[in-house]
Amino acid sequence: MESSMLLFKIGFEGQPDKDVVVTAFAFNRKGEMIGSAPLKGGEAQLSLSSAQAATARVFFAPVLQGKRRQTPTINLMERLHAYEAHFIFDPKKSAYELLPIPQFHWQWWLWCACRVRGRVVKPVMVNGVQLDMPVCHARVHICEVDPFWLILKRLPDELIDRLRHELLVAIEKPFPWPPDPDPPGPIFRLDPAVMDFSPRNIARMNEGVTETPPVIASAGARGISNSQSDLTGRPGIRQASVSSGSDRAMLNPQPEPPSPLEPRTANLESAEKVILNPQQLAPATRAALMSGTLATVRSALMANIDLVRPFLCWWRWLWPYFYSCDEIAVLDTNAAGLFDTTIWYPCFGDHPDLYFWVEFSIGGVWTTVYRPPIRCHTYWNYVCGTEVTLHITDPRVPWCGDPPTMPGLQVAIMTIGNNVSLPEIQGSATGANEGLTMDGRPFGGSLEPHVWFGQDALIAAHITHYKWSYRKMDAMDTWHAMDHQVVRHYAVIDPAPPHALKFLPELMGPDPAFPAKNLIRIQPTAAPAGSYGWAPMVDARENSASSFFLSHLLEGGDAAAAGGKYELKLELFDDTGDLVNLTDKGVLLKVPTINAPFGAVEVPTAAPANEYLIKDGTGDVIGFKMVLRVDNNPCEAQIYQTTVGAAIAGDCGFINYPAGADAHISFKARHPNNFATFNFGLYRGSWGEILDVSGSVAASPINGFTRNAAGVYSDDRHVADLVGTCPGGAAAFAETLHVDALATDGWNILDYLDRDAVPMAFALKPL
Repeated sequence: MESSMLLFKIGFEGQPDKDVVVTAFAFNRKGEMIGSAPLKGGEAQLSLSSAQAATARVFFAPVLQGKRRQTPTINLMERLHAYEAHFIFDPKKSAYELLPIPQFHWQWWLWCACRVRGRVVKPVMVNGVQLDMPVCHARVHICEVDPFWLILKRLPDELIDRLRHELLVAIEKPFPWPPDPDPPGPIFRLDPAVMDFSPRNIARMNEGVTETPPVIASAGARGISNSQSDLTGRPGIRQASVSSGSDRAMLNPQPEPPSPLEPRTANLESAEKVILNPQQLAPATRAALMSGTLATVRSALMANIDLVRPFLCWWRWLWPYFYSCDEIAVLDTNAAGLFDTTIWYPCFGDHPDLYFWVEFSIGGVWTTVYRPPIRCHTYWNYVCGTEVTLHITDPRVPWCGDPPTMPGLQVAIMTIGNNVSLPEIQGSATGANEGLTMDGRPFGGSLEPHVWFGQDALIAAHITHYKWSYRKMDAMDTWHAMDHQVVRHYAVIDPAPPHALKFLPELMGPDPAFPAKNLIRIQPTAAPAGSYGWAPMVDARENSASSFFLSHLLEGGDAAAAGGKYELKLELFDDTGDLVNLTDKGVLLKVPTINAPFGAVEVPTAAPANEYLIKDGTGDVIGFKMVLRVDNNPCEAQIYQTTVGAAIAGDCGFINYPAGADAHISFKARHPNNFATFNFGLYRGSWGEILDVSGSVAASPINGFTRNAAGVYSDDRHVADLVGTCPGGAAAFAETLHVDALATDGWNILDYLDRDAVPMAFALKPL
């Protein structure tokens, strides 16, 4: 069936004070949209077939703003105060002049912004204290409920009559304002020493959370009773048997409302929460509600909607009119359980009436965990910008944040090697010394971070792997994973004679289950099945290392090029290989507060300073970092020949000196970055050492010797002082020099970077 373009020309009655963006919509007799087109320059073109055009209903409505993208329906047209244009289809005409859009309609089409914000929390009882813990990564659905004036407009006359009579009866006595936006729910009482989500423990957590059913005030002469109520009003908890006094907890995210026609009267906090009685109503309102003309009653109800709203949750016969709402936004909560967005509503109309429901990913499936009845839990005339708090009581939903943290969900970064703890490594506040030990030593060789993992709790929480990475800080470097294999040994006994005892290595990582990710398994408490336990004493260094930073192999072993500051990063991963948000999971990082080696003393720990934490854009902790200054450069040591004036000791070592002469003594004690100390000694005959020059290779002068840019120390000494009391003014001398590197691998000082100069000897003899 061929379609043709129909042109509709239409203007505005009156003049809007700002631009109004309008769309033309066409619907068939079934209420199905069959076409739409923007209104531009007072014209809109709709593509309709002759058969469609003959029965089409054409509406003009505003373009929805922001996230309010909804499927156009006849019902939506009514909510938007759309204008239905009347025309008679003529197959010979392609253009139609329509009467202008009345001001009554277009004044509703001016949009205003409304900020909607709130938080999703879970009530938790920890050590006797109730906490509202944030629920992160929840999905919040924001819906707009049909305005109550529209519901009243649709109600048939017989229900308008019933509503009028029941309202006049209900407001004769004090009555509470509508239920809180959130229904009350169970408060979970958690033993912080246990993290166990088994069915048995969930049942234990639910013990003692059943509330006493509310006191219910019946309508009419039935008096006050709670024995007829089959519901507690708590989301997710349905009372199994009131008479028996035993309740059963069920995973039911859609709480039921209180019993019909039985409003709660207990625990009223103040008279401000009650509705005025008919004698306090305005005379005109009372007269209109008691009118014999239902049109007058309907108008009075629509003009006094606030009188009816408190009872919407209690009158079951009205519920079918509150089972749907239009979704206008879907938001994810952040680490603090917060959500925040802006919606739009007609400036001329009431503020939006909002309803919220929540999903959470359980087992990888988005599952509804909070969806109270719309009729009871709508935020009527939502005040823009106010915070909505949604309480989740479903036991399957975890909370976020540090408290209450399970004791076992902790990781302690203890030492580098055995002898250097984090308090012994200088931080960023020390500037150029950052990454050195407190006594100024750099790191070198194989560097092995020692980490304590709360094994059972972490693995039970599906946190099963970790990874160490490094990058050079003073270069445009990227992260490199530490990929040297990590093993742990365990004991086995050969079942065959002679039942030999042996120790086998178990690969912790890189775990081949995650190719190319270089993830290391957290060592489980139990050794492999059939073994006789872990055997860390087989190789204490190998079996205690969490990873290996092979600093001596950096830059292909070029120590000069590789030297500098390196940032080391520790991250945790779950059993699917995904990075763990430590804040979300409640994992705490700790470091010791005393120096290593620890010995037979208590080793206290504390949370690391902020500079050691890696955070994401929301402030959540996702890793640990530390800086080490690496230097694998060897030292330099050389003794130069002693001279007296132009005379040099030479191969034979004899120098003839004139009276009053000075001897020039020199040697090189050098490290490229001054991470070394030295000791130079001058010995005379069998007398022993007569001159000692020692200290840092960066220091000058030392005992009269000054250092030049090449690391050469020198001084002129009186020959008479050197010879001393030796007969005839002649004496023989020996020179020794040792340069001692400062670098450490956390276990030992790297003495293979030391250098000893070739000893020198000379003899002084007077001319």
